[in-house]
Amino acid sequence: MIQCMAIRQLHEILSAVTSRAGSEFSGIGIILADYPERLPLFPLRLDTVAALSGELTSDLVSISNKNSDYHDGFHVISSSWKLTRISQYFSPNILPEVWVNRSRRFGGRYMAALFGSALPDVIATGIASRGFGIAVFRSGVEVTFESDA
Repeated sequence: MIQCMAIRQLHEILSAVTSRAGSEFSGIGIILADYPERLPLFPLRLDTVAALSGELTSDLVSISNKNSDYHDGFHVISSSWKLTRISQYFSPNILPEVWVNRSRRFGGRYMAALFGSALPDVIATGIASRGFGIAVFRSGVEVTFESDA
């Protein structure tokens, strides 16, 4: 039950960011995890989340702008819905046994979120982008999808 609530809340956050981001939205990738130090992450920027406001959705909207230095990579959110890492290169292992819906266009962010959701320390992952929509993943499976078309 807790996992279902987390997946629904992650989807709602991605939806809110997408709707508030405007025309400069660069897309977003989120990892829901409490122990980011255990994940295959590499910081793309050396700055920390300390400069952000602390309001999760507003901060994600701000850093998902094409003009933000922090728009690239994945951002890590804890299970208490706090932004703990921003702009992280996320490089999970390839899982050849996962099923991929090839009827839709997808890219590297989609695959990293799909593969990464199967990591033991990851609760869920999610992505959103213009022209694709929103997808949330759990245990190597796409569990929600909402097209933006």
